Amino acid sequence: MTPIPASGSIAVTDRESAVRATVDLVKGARRHIRILSRLLDPGLYDDPRVLEALRAFATSTSDAGVRLLVHDATAIQRAHAPLLGLAQRLPSVFEFRELADPVDRARADAFITTDGGGCYHREFGHRFDGEAMPSGAGRARQLAEAFDPVWERSRPCTELRTLGL
Repeated sequence: MTPIPASGSIAVTDRESAVRATVDLVKGARRHIRILSRLLDPGLYDDPRVLEALRAFATSTSDAGVRLLVHDATAIQRAHAPLLGLAQRLPSVFEFRELADPVDRARADAFITTDGGGCYHREFGHRFDGEAMPSGAGRARQLAEAFDPVWERSRPCTELRTLGL
C-alpha cells in the first residue's frame, strides 16, 4: 500500500483510497482519534487494515483514546460490526456515544480526525467520496472543535460496552 502524501489534500473517490487514507491517519495519531460515523461505515471501519491500524494505535500507549459518535447504536450492535468487537476488548480506549439532539442527527457528513493533525472528511457519510488531509492541522482542529460539543450532548452507549451473548 502506498501511503498518501504528507502534505496537501487528497481526493478520496473510492473504497480503496478511503481505507488507505484512514489507515495513514490512524498511524499518524499520537493519543486521540475522533470519529463521526452513521453506522461505522461498512466497507471502511470493518476493513482488516483499518481494524489492525486501530488495534495498533489502541495498544501503543496507555493514554490512547478513540471517541466514536454514531447515529444508531442499536443497528451497529445488530450488525455485529467488527470494530465493535475490538472496542469491547479495549473498553478503556474506545468510547461510543449516540447522537441525541435532532440537529446533530440531521448531519449528513462523516469524518475522522486525529491529534496528529490529519483528517478525512466526507460531506455525505454514506459515501466514500471526500477529502483527506494528512497534514491539515487547521482543518483537523476545526473538525475536533465541532465534534467536542456534540460529544458532550450525546448519549453514552452503555449497551455497546460488553458483549451481549
